[in-house]
Amino acid sequence: MMINDDLDPLIKREFEALGLNIVSNDLLVDLVFERVKKRRIRKWIIAGVVALSLAALASLSYVIGTSTLFSSKAPVFESNSYVIPADKSGGFSLPQYANLRLNGTTIEERTFTYTFSLKPGQMVEIFTDPHESSGGILGELSVYKRDTDGNRVFVQSYEIGSGLGNNEFGDINSEGLYDFVYSFNDLNYRGSVRVGILLGRN
Repeated sequence: MMINDDLDPLIKREFEALGLNIVSNDLLVDLVFERVKKRRIRKWIIAGVVALSLAALASLSYVIGTSTLFSSKAPVFESNSYVIPADKSGGFSLPQYANLRLNGTTIEERTFTYTFSLKPGQMVEIFTDPHESSGGILGELSVYKRDTDGNRVFVQSYEIGSGLGNNEFGDINSEGLYDFVYSFNDLNYRGSVRVGILLGRN
């Protein structure tokens, strides 16, 4: 008999998904390990696609940023929501890629919100990549669920640090609109933060 505490969490999850007890069965072990391997490969592929998309966005942002339209020092919110508008409920499309240029001197100028229409069982992969950061915590991402009156109900928050970061949000208990609010409260940070938000799989 194998000891549950000694198993990789992802392997334990696959056993539970199969609805089977953890026993010393070679065929079952091979099956679970194969599923775990495929799941990890899929996650690496998703991360690679996001990294390439963020790199492409960075190149596009540089071209836009050097034009006269964006030559001012005002905060700029560049994302594919410019070309793909929100649906009739107010939710943006997924995946979403953005370049958040932080030049503002107030928290309000350094706060950005995305709204998505989500359903139970879905999981959202969130990637952030700050540039020219000297380290430390730059801010946080807070997730809110809209209630029936349109008011925000806090669900979860994540810290945004320097370097490429990856978080998963799967606490979706009911269908509806969810606000993803980026707030960069380190007023000393000047630069851009590339963001990728896409649907993953539980």
